[in-house]
Amino acid sequence: MTPAVRPGTQLARLPGAVRPLSLPVRRSLWRRILLYIVVTQLLLVFLVLVVYLGRHAGT
Repeated sequence: MTPAVRPGTQLARLPGAVRPLSLPVRRSLWRRILLYIVVTQLLLVFLVLVVYLGRHAGT
């Protein structure tokens, strides 16, 4: 006879189990800085494209 397992204890050991929302995901400082730089660069490129295409749309 197998011992009784409380509901949820087996699910917590699965590799793909969803983490509880109470635990924040901690990213390293370098990853946050790199993500900030990449997002900023993408926004700047998007704004430059919008301005460029807006000026040359009528020609």
